[in-house]
Amino acid sequence: MCSIVYGGLDVHLESIQAHLICEETGEVIVEAVLNDRGRFVKAVRRWSKLGELRLCYEASGGGFVVKRWLDEIGVSCEVIAPSLIPRAPGDKVKTDKRDAKKLAIMYKAGALHTVAVPGETEETVRALVRLRHQLTRDMTRSKNRIVKYLRTLGMHWSGKGETWTQKHRAWISGLALDERQRAIVECHLEVLDSATSHRESLDRRIEEIANTEPYRERVQRLMSLKGIGVYSAMVLITEMVDPNRFGKATGVMSYFGLVPRESSSGDSRHTGAITKVGNSHGRWILTEAAWNQMGKPGTCKRVIKHWKTQPDNVVELAKKAEKRLHDKFWGIALRKDRKTAAAAVAREMAGFVWALLMLDAA
Repeated sequence: MCSIVYGGLDVHLESIQAHLICEETGEVIVEAVLNDRGRFVKAVRRWSKLGELRLCYEASGGGFVVKRWLDEIGVSCEVIAPSLIPRAPGDKVKTDKRDAKKLAIMYKAGALHTVAVPGETEETVRALVRLRHQLTRDMTRSKNRIVKYLRTLGMHWSGKGETWTQKHRAWISGLALDERQRAIVECHLEVLDSATSHRESLDRRIEEIANTEPYRERVQRLMSLKGIGVYSAMVLITEMVDPNRFGKATGVMSYFGLVPRESSSGDSRHTGAITKVGNSHGRWILTEAAWNQMGKPGTCKRVIKHWKTQPDNVVELAKKAEKRLHDKFWGIALRKDRKTAAAAVAREMAGFVWALLMLDAA
C-alpha cells in the first residue's frame, strides 16, 4: 500500500479522467469515470485502498461540485488556477489523459497554484452579484442593437444631451417606421426594459444582503473609499472570498491582474502594461473607482458623511488612501497619460481595500 497517492482529474460534463501516481512505488493508474456522484465516489473509495489520496483538478465552468463530493467523504482535493499552470511551448497535443497526467505530475511536484473555494452560500451570493454585471451587459447590447439598426435606416440621434434619456426614448417612439420596422425596434426595447427592471430588482436584493452578516461591516469599511459604493464593495468582497489568504497587499494586486508585466534578463529589466491575468470583474471595479480619485481630497460629500459612521482607524486609513491616490493619479497623469494613471491608482487601491478588510487581523 502506498503512503500517498497524487491524482490529477480532468473534469468534463459527462466524464472525469483520472491519473493517479503512487509516491513510493511510482505505480500509475489511469481511469475514466462517469461524472456522476455515485459512480465517482465509488471509484474514489476504490482508489483510497492504494493509500492517502491527494487529488486536484482545474477550476472551470463545472464549479466546485467535485471538490464538495470529495470533502463529504474526507478525501483531500484542491482546485487549481488554470492560468497559472506551467505550459511547455512545444507541447501542442492536448487530450484528457495528457491533461490529467500533467496535473498529477505537477501537483506531486508542488508546481501548481490553488484557488480559494467559497462555501455554497458565498458562491451563490457571488453569482448573484455577477448577475448584475451580466444584466448591465445585456442592456448595453440591446441599446447598441437599436442604435445600429436605426442607423441602417438612415436615422440617428442629433438632439442635445446624451442618448437613452427620456428625450432620446421619446425620439425613438416618434420615428416614422413601418409596421415591421417598428416591431423590430419594440422587440429590442422590450428586452432592454426587461433587463433594466431585473437589474433594479437585483440592486435592491444585493443591498439587502450587504446589510446582513457577514457582509455588513466589510461593506461599510470599503464604502469609506471614494468611488466604492454598495455594489462595488460587494463585488470586491465576493471575488476575494477570504482576504487573509493573500498575506500582503501585493498578493491582492496580482490577483486582480493589476501588476505590470516584467521581462528581466541579466542587468536588463523591462516593465510593461498590467498583466490582466486574474479576476477581471474586480479589476474592472477598481479601475472604474480609480477615475474618481481625480477630484481633490475632502470634497466628496457622500464619503465625508459616511466617515461619521465609521471607527477612527477606518477613517484614518480612508483619508490616507484618498490623499495618496489623488496625488498618485495626477503625478502619473501629468508625466504620462490619464489611462496609465488610472491603472496605477487601481493597483494602489487594491492594497487599501485589502488593508481595510484586514484591520481586525492587524
